[in-house]
Amino acid sequence: NSVFMFTSNHYCRCAMPNDSLRVIAAMARKGGSGKTTLSRALISAAIAAGRRVTLMDTDGTDALGAWYERAEGAGYSSPLLTRTRALSIVAIEQEIDRVYAEDLADLIFIDTAGVGADWSDSVAVLADHIVTPVMLSTTDFKVGIQTADWFAHLRTRVDDPSALPQHHVVLNMVPAKPTKADAELIAQAVNCFPVIETVMMHRNAFKEMDRLGLLHAIALARQNDPNPLMKPHARPLVEALEEATDILNAIISG
Repeated sequence: NSVFMFTSNHYCRCAMPNDSLRVIAAMARKGGSGKTTLSRALISAAIAAGRRVTLMDTDGTDALGAWYERAEGAGYSSPLLTRTRALSIVAIEQEIDRVYAEDLADLIFIDTAGVGADWSDSVAVLADHIVTPVMLSTTDFKVGIQTADWFAHLRTRVDDPSALPQHHVVLNMVPAKPTKADAELIAQAVNCFPVIETVMMHRNAFKEMDRLGLLHAIALARQNDPNPLMKPHARPLVEALEEATDILNAIISG
């Protein structure tokens, strides 16, 4: 992992010795693109793999933090998952430093607000990976292009572009039976974005995740339920978790 500091209105990179900590920021140029849902799914995948995770909500709505509280209350969380909140760039950097210094996590997930360029620039240089969900609609596709353009232009505003995080795009809420228009947008996305091969399907399992907590914790509860009628309900959750695991592995592997 790395820490970036401002010097003379530019960024410089100072190496940190902890190779295990990775910071993943979900970013898009507007709200409603599915950043929080994607973050929850990736967190579920990381926890299921036994990784320690700190979730950091930087959005004023505290959607990710509220999900953590629901998961804790419903019993579908994990001791491997902790949360923190940071509503300024200084606070975000301080929290990353604290998690690093106290060896509290293997992964930090930052759920961001869709706000202006200066704020986004500052978050980006604190991350190891940026992930942008793009839904299959003309409006959301344009937002995805804006996000990709912003990141490309960021390379012209830093001292060392090679030190910037990797940018990944996840096609989000893809229907099981894509229409011709969907297929055209998918093909266009592959040409325009650094698209991860695995897509996030439109799944009811993500609604259960939103309502209750971690995907694998809900699936285990369904599998172990004494009512045999509940066991089949575990499979859709497992499929969603497998999908999220593939996406997380693709992000981390670059």
